[in-house]
Amino acid sequence: MTKKELEQLIDLKKEIEELEQKIAQIEQMDISSAPVRVNASGQNFPYVQGWATVQGYNPVLADKRSKLLCENKMMLKERKESAAREEQKLLQYINNVKESRIRRIMQYKYVDGYSWDKIGNIMHFDRRTGERIVSRYLNQNKNTKKIQ
Repeated sequence: MTKKELEQLIDLKKEIEELEQKIAQIEQMDISSAPVRVNASGQNFPYVQGWATVQGYNPVLADKRSKLLCENKMMLKERKESAAREEQKLLQYINNVKESRIRRIMQYKYVDGYSWDKIGNIMHFDRRTGERIVSRYLNQNKNTKKIQ
């Protein structure tokens, strides 16, 4: 495991939230009506002809739009599931760290997104100590705990 892989955890959480919002937007879209341009005329004499746009049902357009929305929704769900699997792997790695101090530092940094300064204040040491502890742990265990 590397720091770069662990740092993805915060972005993965944000990506999952964004994808969930996009999926919800797609589910709420109305595909039953579409703007249609029609021939129209004025109500009073002289009856001047022109064009007007009204909401109407266009089965061809509605079908195309329905298929597009379905494809987009499926693609977003696949991306969300992939991000969730990756997030789960990283969380599992952090939870399998035996030493409580290191596990807490990793939790604060990579799950909660705290800065090294804030972690230092919580753990009562300077900002660089936490970073060094995590780096040392990752270097010692880089061959034993790989992500599958």
